[in-house]
Amino acid sequence: MGRAMLIICAGVLISLGFVALSTSNTGMMLTEKNVNYAEYTMAKNAAHTAIQMAMQEINQDNNWPNDHDINNPWTITVQDRDIALYTDYYQNPNYWDPDSLWLYSNADYLNEFVQVRTLYLKQPFSSLVPDFEGALTVAAEAHKFNFTMGGSSFINGDGPTGCENKPAITTMTGSGDNFSVTEAKGKKGVQGDPMVYENPDLSYQPTDEMIARLASTDGVQYISGNYKGSMGTQENPGVFFVEDNARLTGGISEGYGILVIRSDGYMEYEGEDGATLDIAGNFTFNGLIVFENAYNFTGRGTPTINGNILVGHTEDHPDHLQVDIDVSGNIAIQYDCNAEQYAKMAAANAVKQNKYTQVVTSENVRIPPSGSTGETLIEKVKSLL
Repeated sequence: MGRAMLIICAGVLISLGFVALSTSNTGMMLTEKNVNYAEYTMAKNAAHTAIQMAMQEINQDNNWPNDHDINNPWTITVQDRDIALYTDYYQNPNYWDPDSLWLYSNADYLNEFVQVRTLYLKQPFSSLVPDFEGALTVAAEAHKFNFTMGGSSFINGDGPTGCENKPAITTMTGSGDNFSVTEAKGKKGVQGDPMVYENPDLSYQPTDEMIARLASTDGVQYISGNYKGSMGTQENPGVFFVEDNARLTGGISEGYGILVIRSDGYMEYEGEDGATLDIAGNFTFNGLIVFENAYNFTGRGTPTINGNILVGHTEDHPDHLQVDIDVSGNIAIQYDCNAEQYAKMAAANAVKQNKYTQVVTSENVRIPPSGSTGETLIEKVKSLL
């Protein structure tokens, strides 16, 4: 009986020893897993932080992604952890189609590394330019403008192929009863859907904000005196401000982008024969022309405006100073949605601001090939390419 009891006690002690050993091993395994998970979490967070830091760099320098591909990754330390970040950047040849920007952020993790991949779509910031309301937009209260029209002038809101039809003339509510505007409805040179439209939501404020934003950038060309420079191209439309008397010389025949004539600014065009004409002569402009607080908009001669002419006044413009809109001569004002794109492109180029949309993000642990232990983080990343 005594020997049997000893055998039973010995068995129990051995069993308890196995249980204690098993419990100890389990505890060690759990501790190791917790440590690994903590390391993974810290590496993942550091990789995400690096992507946000990279986006700040890109906001300051649009060319940054081109300088940090796989052959020249951006290396930083985040939370005492080495990070190697590189880009894969596809620039779409179509200006308005989004570019694709992949960011690969790699953080050291034990003998491996954590990779966070994020795809951004990059597009120009185009919401600065108000939508074209038609061929001629008068964002002024009825008592603050006079409208006359004569000669062979033409205002057409019917868009060319690919564009929807718009009103010929768009005004604020109540301005449609202005006698001079009502008179325009009977002119055969006014064509649109409808010919005159009173827009209850029309305001000059968005245009005022656009001008203020553009004026604060380095992308604006101020024109005064005799000007012989470029007025923009299809590939590179510009933003031009006239705040004093200006004359286009040197055979300039066409322009693209945004042209702003402020206060008492006045613009002339000198033809090849030396004759001085007013706003445009035989000049063609494709985009948006704004007359802000301009006392007189005289559209004589034979200019062609493809896009939109917008006449308006700021809130502090004196009531006694009316805007005289005289559409005479052979001027042609043609609404064109393609010209609207030139205006938006010009504004986007001037402010140098882009819109980035995050599309997808993924996280995973990357394991370098065996034998790569001890290599630098960049070497580990390149070993898997």
